Amino acid sequence: MRVRDLQQILHDFTSKSKGNALSDCEILMETKDGYLEDIRRIEVQECILIGINTQRVVLKADNELLYKSRTFKKT
Repeated sequence: MRVRDLQQILHDFTSKSKGNALSDCEILMETKDGYLEDIRRIEVQECILIGINTQRVVLKADNELLYKSRTFKKT
């Protein structure tokens, strides 16, 4: 997923009648164990691959295992 994809998804959710409710909701990350965690930090990192200089956005979680995801499916 690219930042522009996330921007488009958020715009679609917040631009209509749903806007007020979703603008104030919290954002959680689902772990590989099926738990939901708060995002504690967002970093922009430089990534150098074979002479190509790019950047990436990394979401850092709290590791508190707050809630079990209702939609988690083990593969």
